[in-house]
Amino acid sequence: MSFLAGLTAAVLGNVVIGAGQCMQKYALNKLQRDWEARQQTGPLASGSISSGRSEAVAYGSTSYSSAIDMRSRSGSTTSRLSTTPGNMQAAPPRYTSKLWILGLVLNYMGEIFGNAVALSYLSAAVVAPIGIVSVLVNVVLAEKFLHERITRNQRFGFLVIVAGVGCILLVAPRSSGASDATQFVSMVQTSGILGLFALMYMVQAALVMLIRSGRQSLFLYVLVASIFGSMNVMVSKIMTMYLRLKMVFSAMPNPADLVVYGVSGATGSSMLSLPQILVGAVMAGSVIGQESFRQQALGRYPVMQFQPVFFATYNVVATLSGLLLFKELSGWFQALVFFAMFSVGIALILYGSRFLQKAKSVVLPSHIRLDKENLLKTQ
Repeated sequence: MSFLAGLTAAVLGNVVIGAGQCMQKYALNKLQRDWEARQQTGPLASGSISSGRSEAVAYGSTSYSSAIDMRSRSGSTTSRLSTTPGNMQAAPPRYTSKLWILGLVLNYMGEIFGNAVALSYLSAAVVAPIGIVSVLVNVVLAEKFLHERITRNQRFGFLVIVAGVGCILLVAPRSSGASDATQFVSMVQTSGILGLFALMYMVQAALVMLIRSGRQSLFLYVLVASIFGSMNVMVSKIMTMYLRLKMVFSAMPNPADLVVYGVSGATGSSMLSLPQILVGAVMAGSVIGQESFRQQALGRYPVMQFQPVFFATYNVVATLSGLLLFKELSGWFQALVFFAMFSVGIALILYGSRFLQKAKSVVLPSHIRLDKENLLKTQ
């Protein structure tokens, strides 16, 4: 019964997340259209258009990607054309759109009331792959309401990715939640969460130093965002499990106090302690860190490249972290079967993502017109 409850929460949460992402995309497109309309009808429209045209049709790979392909690279309404001094007004930031904010709220509602609740019942190895539901919902809604064309290659790619997710779910541990206070206390005490998080922070520091030194790549950004995301998953799993059991076992000590002070020093008091404040800071920091590096990656790489790689990497990091932290596999045979099928699943996800990346499209602003003959010169 607990497996069904967790599965339902995860699926419904990801449906809400997919709808929120589509709403944000619609809001960004609307901001872009409104901004273009203002530039074309403004007093300096003709000068700005010709300036933008002369700059964009240089046909070099650098100027083409930065000046024309606005939304596919950054997911925002800003571009080099929008910030040209003296001829155009800057495009409005995304947070000025109430619809974009509503989509953001839906995203986090899906995470809190869907995935976080599911983690109190299920293993991260189950909850993380179910995130494919949000991707599929986003695609279906984008095709219906945003009129985005989904090619045959993309449909095949999504089917392959779904097959990969199925392989992972087939062998994933069905449940890792504690059913009473004694199990919960034992699980938290033996989890080794402090050591795992210390290792993650050291890895994060090394990766961030590599990025700042100029060694930027899609995988580095994705790996940093995935580690931040997996840290949030682990803390969310412990805290939601604690809140669920606290309603039955009122005297159960806070898990943050258990990790730092042990059973003898932890109490069931409702007063905030230093470890509890630190847990809140870790959760806030991991959310901000994940979103920051995710947005940086979206600002440098097309969505069709970022999304599948992030999905696969996040699944690997979150699943392995959960298995190490909560010891969800019993015996070498189960571990061998799981990792074999998990590897097949990730391979299928990455293979399917290749079909998504082959179908990239460039959305041209309406005030820029390029002939097919000139476009061919860039290839």
